[in-house]
Amino acid sequence: MLKSIRYVLKENITNLYRIFCIAKYEMLGEMRDSKFGMFWNFASPAIQIITFYLVFGLAMGRGDMEGIPYLPWVVVGFCAWWYIQPCIVHGCSAIFSKVNVITKMKFPISVLPMTVVLKELFNHFCMLAIALVVLFLYGYFPKLHWLGILYYMIAAIALVEAIALITSVLTMLWRDVKKLITSLMRMLLYLSGVLFPVSYWAKVPLVEFVMKLNPVFYIVQGYRDSVFFGKGPLAHPLLGLYFWIVVIAMLVIGSMLMYKFKKKLIDLI
Repeated sequence: MLKSIRYVLKENITNLYRIFCIAKYEMLGEMRDSKFGMFWNFASPAIQIITFYLVFGLAMGRGDMEGIPYLPWVVVGFCAWWYIQPCIVHGCSAIFSKVNVITKMKFPISVLPMTVVLKELFNHFCMLAIALVVLFLYGYFPKLHWLGILYYMIAAIALVEAIALITSVLTMLWRDVKKLITSLMRMLLYLSGVLFPVSYWAKVPLVEFVMKLNPVFYIVQGYRDSVFFGKGPLAHPLLGLYFWIVVIAMLVIGSMLMYKFKKKLIDLI
């Protein structure tokens, strides 16, 4: 177990510059394929937010959520989701999408999930810029406790990297894994507190319990706690402890899978 963890950590640390270059190249490549380039990095999440607001905010008559107007409330939560969701979905194909590279040269395969995580971080910053505009329009201005977002951002990076390590290897073993993950993410959206607060499920205790066990909920709620309620990372100690236990366990499992199949992944292609 320790050997596999050292293997993954060593490859990622010694190849930080390579990870950055790959992430940058892929990000710029996507922009070159589009006529409007970076415009879509802002337009895509904005369209999603407008859709959610029209459907859940106006059409369904949602008022204030936890004492916060619905639009800024959902935008801050959506910031976390807009980063986590694509990292998990694209992380499944982190290895499989690079078959042309890993079959032609010696390449540190364990760094590929991190390239996806780093690339999507740029889109996350674009989403944060949109959130700032909405917050300013509603009279919310930066305060010291907003820095708590940095902690939850690091937590999100650790979570999606752990998941990507596992799913990228499993996708090489079974191609159906990506389709399963993509379908589950649609359900996870409603069980992560992005569109509705956890109190919405108070009448269904089982759903409320499962929702709190969802690691994504910890991050989504953490973003809102930092911006709206002035709560720091220690506001929910038990939930935080549970979150990091889950993340570390997944990192260990992902590292073990990566180490076990590192010499077999090319054959699985």
